[in-house]
Amino acid sequence: MPLELTLAIIALVLVAAALAFAAGLWTGHRRLRSRMDHLDGQVTNLNGNVRTLPERMAALTGQIQALDGQVSEIADAPLVARALDHPQRIALVLNPSKSGADTIRTLAEAAVAEAGLPQLTVYETTVEDPGAQMARDAIADGADVVMAAGGDGTVRFVAEELAGTDATLAIVPMGTGNLLARNLKLPLDDHRACINTAIHGAKREIDTVTIKLEGTNGEVTKNTSLVIAGAGIDAEVMGDTRDDLKAKAGWLAYGEAGMRHLPGQRKEISVSLDGGAPQRRKVRSVMVANCGELTAGMDFIPDARFDDGLLDVVLLSPRHVGDWVRIAAKTVTKSKHAIPVMETHQATRCRVVLHEPMTAQLDGDAIMEVTAIDARIKPDSLRVQTPATNVPDSAAAPAMRPEAAPEVHG
Repeated sequence: MPLELTLAIIALVLVAAALAFAAGLWTGHRRLRSRMDHLDGQVTNLNGNVRTLPERMAALTGQIQALDGQVSEIADAPLVARALDHPQRIALVLNPSKSGADTIRTLAEAAVAEAGLPQLTVYETTVEDPGAQMARDAIADGADVVMAAGGDGTVRFVAEELAGTDATLAIVPMGTGNLLARNLKLPLDDHRACINTAIHGAKREIDTVTIKLEGTNGEVTKNTSLVIAGAGIDAEVMGDTRDDLKAKAGWLAYGEAGMRHLPGQRKEISVSLDGGAPQRRKVRSVMVANCGELTAGMDFIPDARFDDGLLDVVLLSPRHVGDWVRIAAKTVTKSKHAIPVMETHQATRCRVVLHEPMTAQLDGDAIMEVTAIDARIKPDSLRVQTPATNVPDSAAAPAMRPEAAPEVHG
């Protein structure tokens, strides 16, 4: 083949290769440019999204806050709040000797079942043990709320075991005085409502009083008082009230015993408040109160509050019937005017030395003769169930009278 033809063929091949390379390069450039344009569009969209992100986050935050508010409103609705706060397990410490005890058991079992709670556990008190071991057993078995169904003694023994624990005391009053139930403004004559309060009521914390009593033999016993403890004529009346008369006339039976014990001599005592110097007095009665309402709605100590962290110490020193009349008039009229024969003080601790032995009482139960009393307040040491007056009428939460709501004192 001539040399010229060979060179021509080589030249053509080189030209074709160059054209192919140029075409490939141009196609690659177009594809790259298209991809770059697409990427640029994505970057532009991303920048736009980034710029609007704060506004979108703000809108989302607003939606979350609105939803949170709606959830809070629902959760705060009385019936829903009660449902969310249902105690997991309820126990009943029952005094079987009280009239109507079987009815209380039946009502309580039905109310607990209706509320969808675990089966009610019932612990019956005995003559030897008015409720202490039963309350301990209820706590050990995991009770959140312990109903004390009985008189003031049953309530006091159960409360003594519950104080300082996470368990809550509920009361079904079945006694004559029902002193703590009165001060908590429970509907004393409506056992069904009291049981529903145990299940659906409002929890609150109250003070208790630790009482050390020194007997005539030198033995010291430690007790818990919820309402009023003391020594003197009040204890004598409590101890001498006829049971048959209480069954017939209720709290009026105390009046009959009081009339019999009205005559008498004052006895000398020494009183020390908050570790101060002892002060000598001659009294018919000395009382240490956590709250002050007695039977028949008498507000014996108007300033006493079971959530103020203070004891109210009352010294009664009447010498004759006229002085008793003055004390009665002051109590009935709720007068703030001080009278010499009824001395009141507030403290966190009180020690009383009795120069002559006196009969002592704890929350209306006469117990023994003592020569010394040492009382200390334990603030906010007991949880109790109180009527939930803000719950609308329903089968699960019957309406309570507005005046049945206990006062709240900061």
